[in-house]
Amino acid sequence: MSRNALMRGASAGALSFVVFSSAAAQEALPAIDISGEHRPVAGPSRGKLQPPNGKLQLDVTSQTGSRLGLTPRETPSSVSIVDRATIEARGAQTTQEVIQRMPGVIASDPPGSAGAISLRGFGASSVTQMFNGITVQYDAIAGRPVDSWLYDRIELLGGASSYLYGQGAVGGAVNYVSKVATRGEERNEALLMGGMWFNRRASYGFNKQLDENNWLQFDLSYKGSQGWVEDSNHNSGAGSISWLTDIAPGLSNTVAVEFQSEQRDAYWGTPVPRPLGGTGTIPWGTFGLPVLDLKFDPGVRFKNYNSLKPVFDQQVLWARDITEYKLDEETSFKNTFYLYRADRQYQDVESYRYNATNTLIDRSGSYATRHIQSLIGDRLEATNETVILGFKSKTVAGVDYSLNEQTRNGSLESSSQIVDSVDPYGYRAYKLYQDNPSATSYVGGARSKLYTLALFAENRLSLTEQLHLVTGLRWEKISLERFNYRIPTAPSASNPFGDPAYFGKGYEPITWRAALMYDVTKEANVYVSYSTAADPPSGILLTNNAGGMRNFELTTGWQIEAGTKLDFWEGRGSATLAGYFIERNNVTTSDPANPNNVVNVGKQSSNGIEANVGVQVLDNLSVQGNAAWINPKFESFEEAATIAGTTLRVSRAGNRPTNMARWIANGWITWDFLPEWQATFAARFVGDRFADNANTMRIPAYTTFDAGLSWRIMPNAKLTAMLKNITDAAYVEWATGGSGPLLRLGQPRTVELSLKMTF
Repeated sequence: MSRNALMRGASAGALSFVVFSSAAAQEALPAIDISGEHRPVAGPSRGKLQPPNGKLQLDVTSQTGSRLGLTPRETPSSVSIVDRATIEARGAQTTQEVIQRMPGVIASDPPGSAGAISLRGFGASSVTQMFNGITVQYDAIAGRPVDSWLYDRIELLGGASSYLYGQGAVGGAVNYVSKVATRGEERNEALLMGGMWFNRRASYGFNKQLDENNWLQFDLSYKGSQGWVEDSNHNSGAGSISWLTDIAPGLSNTVAVEFQSEQRDAYWGTPVPRPLGGTGTIPWGTFGLPVLDLKFDPGVRFKNYNSLKPVFDQQVLWARDITEYKLDEETSFKNTFYLYRADRQYQDVESYRYNATNTLIDRSGSYATRHIQSLIGDRLEATNETVILGFKSKTVAGVDYSLNEQTRNGSLESSSQIVDSVDPYGYRAYKLYQDNPSATSYVGGARSKLYTLALFAENRLSLTEQLHLVTGLRWEKISLERFNYRIPTAPSASNPFGDPAYFGKGYEPITWRAALMYDVTKEANVYVSYSTAADPPSGILLTNNAGGMRNFELTTGWQIEAGTKLDFWEGRGSATLAGYFIERNNVTTSDPANPNNVVNVGKQSSNGIEANVGVQVLDNLSVQGNAAWINPKFESFEEAATIAGTTLRVSRAGNRPTNMARWIANGWITWDFLPEWQATFAARFVGDRFADNANTMRIPAYTTFDAGLSWRIMPNAKLTAMLKNITDAAYVEWATGGSGPLLRLGQPRTVELSLKMTF
């Protein structure tokens, strides 16, 4: 590690901190009595939950920061938890609406990568998105927004974490933790919601004890909208059911099944007029362009240039069987068998660019495809607490094996062929524009198989009562096979790898963590950690081709992080603060001389600071906020650029990667101004970003505000009105560059009214 890297890792900037709010008081949860028997508690551990948007959730067992059952306070990494009550208090209807307000996160759902997320200066395959600790290894696609009603909590781990969950976690990991049958908690709840854009939602769920040894959980939710953008209707249904059985003292089994079904008319984004220069317009992406702010025409803010009845649908099924056995007070075992199947269909026109005179929009990228994915696996882990040479030790070790298959069947149209040119203001996807984006329908493309065998271990050793050493190690054996269902092509000068009928490659990454935590007092600690990760060299392993994978091993990444977690003001407040430096090596890009070939071009780094604070100012007033300063950049990176008709490699060293902001801040205030009334206020700030690696297409910074008013009309019923984006800010949520940028705009001012009932 270079001295320069260490200096950057320790660097800190001034943190401006915006604190505003939105919330509702959380009812006290009943205690779970398991005295007299060794009964492992299935499902999410409740622990000591704080009311929404007040103090941070530092003392609840985390399922993401460690496999050791540590709380965020005990974990020597940045761990953030948004629990069920806080999800509802913030009015977050989807998983993505939840993670958008977590520290340092930018997320969106463009149809091509509906799980798009950036964290600590990294995105795409560098951020792992898991469902109950299981990654489907297709996260940028599979992580699309899902109805949040199904989830008990969402957890965020910042920084390199492949030592826990496998390849693809240089930037961090998100874990969506589902509701499952839980002992001791009887609940019946229902939600009805309606609002602008014909937004609508109806949800119901319960957790019930059937007899002394059996508990049942069931949740079902419908969500729909006509969409605030033209022709962007969507309907979705999601449900889950689980059954927990205590088979014998110390032995339990949980069977959990979830399903999701969504039909959506896709909105890819809003095009930006070409810049003016000299005697006319200049094409976007022209080499030598100055930095230009991306500004769309307000007259097309609500326009959608997709085809008539586009398809952006999915059907997902999850099944898990979880067996837990507690041998004694020191030793326990857990086995998780999991099965996942997803069927996704796409059919639309995906690209919209202004013509040379900025008078018409050229529509291209007519395409249709179907992705069928299945994952089956089993994870066995054992946990033991003991004393070694007088030192308290807790260890977890296990093995995980999975087979992940995906078949992709795409149509054969040319993506560059212009479908038509339309009036920017007069276009609607009526019968006049039936451009039939699926002329060939789905045609057999390729099937990939990914076999993964992983051995992992973690340990927490208490060197003294105050000093703790936390270590982790993971070894993986990954085998990738790709079967080409189309006519194979031989290697050529333009495509040196061709497209063979069969291609296979293997990897054996080893990733690890070592960290020290010192408890200064019972309420405050400091820590320092070093962790590593392994990423695919480009794209996603499961869907990559021979040219993208043949010559490269997995890229390597590492992070050094230091921070503190503490309570203050006589326990009224809690906070976390972390500084970090991350480096990813062996970054790849397309070879300018051979666009079908991938070349190794260097490395990418990021350093920054994250702060998260929550304070119960008064008994009826709470404040919470988080802020992140991020400094991501390409250390060495060369990209293809056309200069005077010749394609060359141009250095992007020092530039910021796309969709990465230097400043991100969120805040909430909650005020119970009368016994049955509560007011909330929230704010979000996202700094400027870039849509291209050349950093010539700048996305302006934005600030949004939300407000809410809740009235508990009776002890078991609460009426809530939410006003989102109060100022009707026309902001950019996500952007793509290329020959013409597409801006995925954020939701305009929206009013929603909901009724939550418990019984």
